Amino acid sequence: MPLADLTAPARRLAFVGLAKNTGKTVAMTALLSELAARGERVGVTSVGRDGEARDVLDARIAKPRVRLGAGSLVATTEPLLRASGLAHARLARTALRTPLGRVTIARLEQGGAVEVAGPPQARDVRAVGEAMLALGAERVLVDGALDRRAAASPAVADGVVLCTGAALHRDPVEVARRTRAAAELLALPLVREPHVRAAAPSSLVGEDGAAVPFDPRIALDGDEADVAALLRRAPGARWIVLRGALCEPFAERLARAAGGRELTLVVADGTRVFLSRRDPAWYRAHGVRIAALGAIALRAITVNPVAPGSHRFAPDVLPRLVGEAVPGVPVLDVLGAVSPAGRGAG
Repeated sequence: MPLADLTAPARRLAFVGLAKNTGKTVAMTALLSELAARGERVGVTSVGRDGEARDVLDARIAKPRVRLGAGSLVATTEPLLRASGLAHARLARTALRTPLGRVTIARLEQGGAVEVAGPPQARDVRAVGEAMLALGAERVLVDGALDRRAAASPAVADGVVLCTGAALHRDPVEVARRTRAAAELLALPLVREPHVRAAAPSSLVGEDGAAVPFDPRIALDGDEADVAALLRRAPGARWIVLRGALCEPFAERLARAAGGRELTLVVADGTRVFLSRRDPAWYRAHGVRIAALGAIALRAITVNPVAPGSHRFAPDVLPRLVGEAVPGVPVLDVLGAVSPAGRGAG
C-alpha cells in the first residue's frame, strides 16, 4: 500500500528517525512524490535543520535533498530560501528566529531542492503548520528525529512515520528490538480514568480520586530516599501524574521503591519519556506501567537496510523482523514495499 494511503488520515504528519541515516529524508521524499502525483499541495517544515547536501557531522556522507515541486509551501529561514536559488513567493514572515535566521513561509514557484530549518519548539512548529494549512497546503509534513521528538507530539502532528534502519546496529535483531522499544514509547496506552485525566500535573492519584501534589523536582533530581518518601505520602495512590519529562533515573528509583505496589506513571504523551537502558516492558514487569494522556498515531514504519560507509542487510531482513516486532503497524522499505507482516495490519 502506498505511503500516501497509509498516512492519509493525518493532515499534519511527522517523520521521526531513530538515528541519523535511517532513511527519514528518503521516506519523506517518497511521500512527497506520491502526493505530487495526486496533485496535492504540500507544506514542509522541520524541527531544527534538515535537507542539507552533506551530513553536518560527517561531510563524506551525501544527504538526500528535500526536493519540493512548484506550488509547494515551505517554512524555512530566509537565508536558506535565498541559498536554494529557487523562485518563490513569500507568504508570511514569522516572528520565530533560529540560529540560521528568521522562519519564513514561502510558496515555491519552481521545483527543486531546499534546505529546511524550522523552529525548535513544539508550539512553534504547530503554529507554522497551522499557518501553512491556512495558506493553502492540503497536508503538512514535519521533519524530525528521535532527539527532536517534539515533532511526534499530538500537539504538533496527527500522525507519525517512524524511520529505522541498519545505522542503528550491525545486528538486525537488535535493530528490530530498538525499533519495538521506540514504537512502544511513541504509542503508549492512554489513561482513560476521568479522575486521573482531570488531576493536576505533579500529583499522586488514588482510586477514590484523591490527589496529593508533590514537588516536580523530585522527578528530575530526587534520590532514593525522596522517592520512597513520596510513595509513603499517599499509600493508596495508583497513578503518578507527571509534569514535563519522565527521565530514566526517576523511573528506576520508583520501580525499586514500589516494592510490588502497582503504579502507573502518567505523562502528557510519548514524546515526554526518555528511556535508554530499559524499555516499558521491563518497568511493567517491575510493577510500574507507563501511560499517556494524549495519543500518538503511529501510521507506518520505514526501514533502511544500508548503514552508509559500514554495512547492509539483505533487503527482506529488516521488513520481516521489524514487522514481527511491531505487529499491527505497516512496515515499508525506503522504496515503499510493504512487508508481509505489515500488509493487512489494522
